[in-house]
Amino acid sequence: MFNVTCPFCYHRTNRLYPLFVCSGWHAPGRKACEKHVDPRRRTETNYEDLMYPVFPSRATWVPSPRRAHCPSCGGLTGEHACRECHTPLPAHFGHGVSPVIAIVGARSTGKTVYLTVLANHLQTALRDRFRTSVWLCGDDARHWLETNVKAIFDDGTLPSFTEQGPAGRSEPLVFEWRRRGGRLRHRYQSSYLSFLDTAGESLGTRRGVAEMKFLSGVDAFIVVLDPFTLPEARDRLNLPDAAPTAASAYDVLAQVTEVLRNTAGIGGRARNKTPIAVAFAKIDALRGYLGDDHPIFAAETNAPCYDEMNGRAIHESVRELLREWGARDIDQFMQANYAKYRYFAVSSLGRPPDYERNKVDESGVMPMRIADPLVWLLSLYGIVPRCARG
Repeated sequence: MFNVTCPFCYHRTNRLYPLFVCSGWHAPGRKACEKHVDPRRRTETNYEDLMYPVFPSRATWVPSPRRAHCPSCGGLTGEHACRECHTPLPAHFGHGVSPVIAIVGARSTGKTVYLTVLANHLQTALRDRFRTSVWLCGDDARHWLETNVKAIFDDGTLPSFTEQGPAGRSEPLVFEWRRRGGRLRHRYQSSYLSFLDTAGESLGTRRGVAEMKFLSGVDAFIVVLDPFTLPEARDRLNLPDAAPTAASAYDVLAQVTEVLRNTAGIGGRARNKTPIAVAFAKIDALRGYLGDDHPIFAAETNAPCYDEMNGRAIHESVRELLREWGARDIDQFMQANYAKYRYFAVSSLGRPPDYERNKVDESGVMPMRIADPLVWLLSLYGIVPRCARG
């Protein structure tokens, strides 16, 4: 109950006994603290910028103290930090459900484009749809998102591949989702959504997968798969030769599952209870083959809830495509290994890009069902409500 997952390092930490970060404002007559590189934060998150010292609060009978005096400069601070990685934590962290969500997929599946468009959608359309306040934490994360949004939406250029970080991870995007909640509707609750874009080259080799042990701290997954890798799909879709081909969808799912089983100690007879949204990307390429009247291309709801009926229809439609395109083994694998999963069909761009020039279609970005996997996961945690119809 009091142990929460840090949204920056994915270690479990006790929110009742946080560390504090010096504010930089010293007490009268005391020497001010200087900034330095925190070795613990550098080891855990690869963060090397200067920061003020981190320190524990004095022994007290009151758990979770709100403020503390810096032992070096005497200044008062109310900024908490993770005990494991020393990263400063958002003000309301630990007082609401805050799932850590990893976006996983092999190289060339479009994870970075998906995360960029989803994060932008989260701050615009989803914010308005659920009447919530959404704020992106951290200057580095904001710079990453602004750079990619400009490249995709303004310049019409696809971003470069995610660079390999320590242990296959990159800097997460952490959003505060603040809304009215609880029995007293005039009060507000904050949830922190941590999105991790894993490096695609981590998937594909046993050594690369073994280095992704941090995935054991993740609460839910969005696994982005390339439908072009399904056995009979590429020939039927008449894709251009320049269209990239990612690793096998089945192999990606198997490798992620291996990490989770090894790190969580799941027995051979048990199924993993971690929620997993299996999102097949680039569905815009399927429109000519399936037709506009296919359930995948049905009108999207704008209701402030997760449409369970529509979600189930998409799930069954994707399952039928897997069987039709010679990928029944994927569905059998999911049934055998996961207790809570759902299929999705999404398109980050809405139109096939120019793969040779690495450019977005001239008509611009028109995402399709981009938020469905996230809204489903949020509904499982009670962050958004469910409804039978949109």
